[in-house]
Amino acid sequence: MPSRPRVPAWLLRWELERHLRRRDGVTLQGHHNENLVVDLSLPLALAAGVRRGERGKFRTSLRTVEVVPRLWDEAAVVEAVRAYVPEVPRCLAVAGDTALYAYAEGAPLAQRAPRGTRVGEPVLSRIATIFGHLSEVPVSALPELPADWPADGDSAGFLRRLADFAEERVHRANRREFGQLFDDLGIPRRAMDRFLADARSLRSRPFGLLHTDLHRDNLIELGDGGGLSVIDWEIALYGDPLHDLATHLVRMGYVEEERERLEGLWRAEMRRRGHGDRLAGMEADLGLYVDFEIGQSVYPDALRAALALPPDADDTAYARAAARVHRALRRARAPLRIAALPSEDAVGEALRAWHAGRGRTAPGRTDPGRARDEEVLNNRALPVDSRVMTPLPTDVPL
Repeated sequence: MPSRPRVPAWLLRWELERHLRRRDGVTLQGHHNENLVVDLSLPLALAAGVRRGERGKFRTSLRTVEVVPRLWDEAAVVEAVRAYVPEVPRCLAVAGDTALYAYAEGAPLAQRAPRGTRVGEPVLSRIATIFGHLSEVPVSALPELPADWPADGDSAGFLRRLADFAEERVHRANRREFGQLFDDLGIPRRAMDRFLADARSLRSRPFGLLHTDLHRDNLIELGDGGGLSVIDWEIALYGDPLHDLATHLVRMGYVEEERERLEGLWRAEMRRRGHGDRLAGMEADLGLYVDFEIGQSVYPDALRAALALPPDADDTAYARAAARVHRALRRARAPLRIAALPSEDAVGEALRAWHAGRGRTAPGRTDPGRARDEEVLNNRALPVDSRVMTPLPTDVPL
């Protein structure tokens, strides 16, 4: 695969600062990154090896609450997988925490087909093909794995790793500020214990590259006649492919018929590419991964809803946050074995109590953990071609 063009770091930073000063381009806000889509200038286009006037996307990492494991640098993943996954836009340059990507000209699938609506057979087939392409990426092509990463085929160790992260890095790491809120919401103190224990029952499956965030806002319908592009690779992992399928099924919010169809297409794609061993134990193990995805999402949903409340939150803001968290709790009641589900009013009161007790951010400073809820949760609050990092779709039944 051709190496990434060598764009001087100073040029990349200068061009980004120029666009920010002029306030041109389209800003797309997500949970973990801020994106700016611009027409590339002649110097930057020449340095990046593209035509002048093509659009690019500056992508800058934000400090935020850590709710998902990150294994690699996103740009390194994109550069590694493009030889195997043609649906990935090129990374043109990197400088520090900012990268420049080729812009996928099109619109998120969510604009045409919001969660809970049909996507259609052609899209289902293309998604299955994307999973097939992912299955072909060898570990040797990927960035180096941590020394303590679960060994290939250790599905039980992989799920335990995910559950440990949710417990230690998301739950326990945030108990000082959010512990009372978690307790008031009825989230069990050791919610992840069920998955740590049940992981022992998982069948061994060969590992592969996982996107882990393949949903309607990260699937771009291209304007060239029906192709799909896959964006946002920042939380890609290497592990059990059933985890990737499970996160996809939960976050896509399929209608039941299309959910079953996608599962069938996924099976067929794995068999067609000679990966039938990835289907081992699928009937039992997929449900466990689905339960884990729904269960662990309660933490980020509660954190983000609370942090999105402005200092002068009114009744409408509390009602919106309470509805979001209550949906997450309702879905997670069985996976987390929540003994008593609080009412939506009780959730609102818990959020009010947390908000009243937390330390206020000093005037003139931005809370790095605060997500802009209106922008993230409602695509209509952003420009028409917005790409956002969506939370778990808690409003769509499985």
